[in-house]
Amino acid sequence: MLLAQRFAQVFGLIYLTVGIAGFIPVPPLLVGELPSPIIGPFDGFLLGLFAVNWFHSLTYLAIGAIGLAVYRSPTGAMTYALALGVAYSLLFVIGLVTDLSAFGGLLPLNGWDDVLHVLTALLAFGVYFASRGASRSAV
Repeated sequence: MLLAQRFAQVFGLIYLTVGIAGFIPVPPLLVGELPSPIIGPFDGFLLGLFAVNWFHSLTYLAIGAIGLAVYRSPTGAMTYALALGVAYSLLFVIGLVTDLSAFGGLLPLNGWDDVLHVLTALLAFGVYFASRGASRSAV
């Protein structure tokens, strides 16, 4: 099993769990409320740190489900890792130039989100390139 496959499996489970947790409005899972202009219900700080709302949590559910759907395929898992690396790099940059009101309040981002996004992007790129080298040597 390639590193990308294990990555897709583990991160799929993690993101699915985080997505579910974002819809459970009880401390310590979801604490407080975000200031307006955040759009929609289930807004707050996940684990008291990460700004989330319903869209954020729904996105995490989708990322987790996709990871679990593709982890058995080496090519699918590598594509998943590369796509996460690109997407989270973009979110990191967006988070640097905006605040909690990204995309008109649809996607709340704060400093903790920025740190998580850049670390996830770096890990995903590392996994992609490590798996790419491993898949070539296996041929």
